[in-house]
Formats: sequence, C-alpha cells, structure tokens
Amino acid sequence: MTDDVTRPFDARSAAPPPPGAPPGTPVGEAVPDLRGGLGLLSRGLIAYGVIALIVAVLGLALLLYANTRIDAAGDRVETSVAQLTTTLDATAQALHDASATAATFNTTLDRTQTSVAAAADTIVGVRTSLQSLESVLRSVSILGTSPLGGAANAVGGIATSIEGLDSKLTAIADGLVTSRDSLAANADSLGALGDSIVATADRLRSGVVEDSLADVHVAIVLMLFVLTAWAAVPAIGALVLGLWLRRRLEAAGGQPASAAAPRP
Repeated sequence: MTDDVTRPFDARSAAPPPPGAPPGTPVGEAVPDLRGGLGLLSRGLIAYGVIALIVAVLGLALLLYANTRIDAAGDRVETSVAQLTTTLDATAQALHDASATAATFNTTLDRTQTSVAAAADTIVGVRTSLQSLESVLRSVSILGTSPLGGAANAVGGIATSIEGLDSKLTAIADGLVTSRDSLAANADSLGALGDSIVATADRLRSGVVEDSLADVHVAIVLMLFVLTAWAAVPAIGALVLGLWLRRRLEAAGGQPASAAAPRP
C-alpha cells in the first residue's frame, strides 16, 4: 500500500504553477524565512570574534612578557659571560705561568742530570785510583814487613765504601732524564691548554653568546607574533562579518518572520 492511497488528493498541488511563480515552488507554499538562522549565525560569529580577540590580546600580553623576560635573561647572560671571561683569562695566565715554571725547572733538571752523570764518572775514576793506590801501598816492603799496610787498608776501605755509588748516581741521572721529559711534556700541555682557554675567552668576549641569544629572542618573538596574528585575523574577520550580517538583517525587517506562511 502506498502513500497515495491514504493521502487525499489536492488539486492545487497538481495544478501547474501560475505565470511568474518560481519553478519547483508549490502553489500556496511560502518561501522559507532564513533570517532566524542568519541571526543565529551573526551572533555566533560575533561571539567567536570577541572570544578570539580576547585570546589574541592575551597572546599579545604574553608576547610582551616573554620579550621582557628574554631581555632580562640577556642582561644576566651578558654579566655572567663577562665574569666567565675574566675567570678564563686568570686561568689561562695561571696555566701559562705553570708552563713557564715547568720549562724553567726542566732546564734545572737537565743541568742536574748532567752534573750527576759527571759525578758518577768521577766516582768511578776515584775508586779506580784508590784501588791502584792500595795496591802500591801494599807492595811496599822493608825487611819483609809492610810498613804501609795500615794506609793500604784505609785506602782499600774507602774504595770499598764508594763501590756501587756510581751506579746509584747513574740511576738517579736516568731518572732525572725521565722526569725532565715528563716535565717538558707537562709544560707543553699546560701551555696548549692556556692557549685554548685564551681562545675561548676571546670568543666569549667577541659577543657570540649574546648574538646567539639575540637570534633566539627574535625567533621566539616572531613565532609569538605569528600565533597572535593567527588568532587575531580570523577573529576580526568573524566579528566584522557578524556585525555586517546583523545590520543587513536589521535593515531587512528587524525581527525574523515566521518560518512558513499559513496556507489559504
């Protein structure tokens, strides 16, 4: 069973439209009044514009606050960099002084090693001479006796007591050579470290940290400005459109008419 069976026949709906009537508009049907919906739309656009403008104003306030805080941070960083540069200069000077002291002491060790090595050679010669003198004193014999035997024993005792001293002095000289080489390497390392710290202090003094912070400052400000503009531009557009639509509706007849006119 279809709807045509139960619905009563209306001759007006089957009749052709009168001359001048829009096509497809049934006779007796009123054109829908959209003023109510457009009024709602205008109010929604105005509310959205106001809220978005408030958000944009808050974003602008945040932009100003962030700019102030970054400026303060830049001042603190500049002060800290100045103090750090002074400390690095003092550290570099101390390292250069230590390097110079090590180099000077290295010269002293070099001379000491030469002197100790010479003393070891001298002791070897003295011991050899004492041993020769002991032999000569023991060889003296008068009527079968050795009147210089006591002196020979004394000289032999001296030669025996200094035996091995030359090897100890040689070991000391070798140790001084090793210490001299290590101290020379330390002097070079301290000097290189001092030069590196001086270069770092010069780089900090050139303002590279402040310039980098300024670049970050500009990037943050631009980003916040873009976000603020992103919120403000649609808000202004929505507010203008809503106000324009509201004025058009008021100019068209004030309160919106009913949704449909009664049928005759």
